Amino acid sequence: MLNLGAAPPHLGTELLGSPNNLVEQPEQDPRWRALGVVGCNISISDMRLYSTSYEAKGFHAVVADAQGLPFADQSFDIVFSNAVIEHLTKEGQQLMAKEITRVGRSWFVTTPNFWYPIEMHHKLPLFHFLPRATQNFLQRTLKTWPEGEPINLLTKRKLRALLPGSNVSTLRVSFFPETLIAFGTASQISSQSVNTKGQQPRTFA
Repeated sequence: MLNLGAAPPHLGTELLGSPNNLVEQPEQDPRWRALGVVGCNISISDMRLYSTSYEAKGFHAVVADAQGLPFADQSFDIVFSNAVIEHLTKEGQQLMAKEITRVGRSWFVTTPNFWYPIEMHHKLPLFHFLPRATQNFLQRTLKTWPEGEPINLLTKRKLRALLPGSNVSTLRVSFFPETLIAFGTASQISSQSVNTKGQQPRTFA
């Protein structure tokens, strides 16, 4: 399994502001122990911490960009990605989706639902329905999110277009579905092979 956008276990605590989160990342779930997992992220520091936390379980850390993965076609049984794709530009989302369907024989991708009325990154109601210029002004004024880091939320239709042939469902915890989930297999789509060139990934094993 490739965990695309993997993070070390401290991240959930930092985001939620509580030290009592026993399971912050899926790698901490006992059900993952039977899996061969490769955690992938562009952050060298995060992958060093990831390796320190999970190397005893036989998990490996790789520094690589989801928009151009250094893996062979269909080299993973499943690509797992939780709330990562919305952090890319629209062009980046297309590249990431192509890479997911190229390197994975199947995939499970989650992202926040555009139609949920509260934008969870900025923690503001209806923020993402505002014009982009207004969003940028509020972001700079209220410091709701680091400048220069994109947030591009997806609808079911847009997520399905990025991952054609996938099943797209919703997950609801509160009054309205907060999360979209796309899952599918390579046999469901006809995708062109993408040749990735570049530097070799930095690994921590």
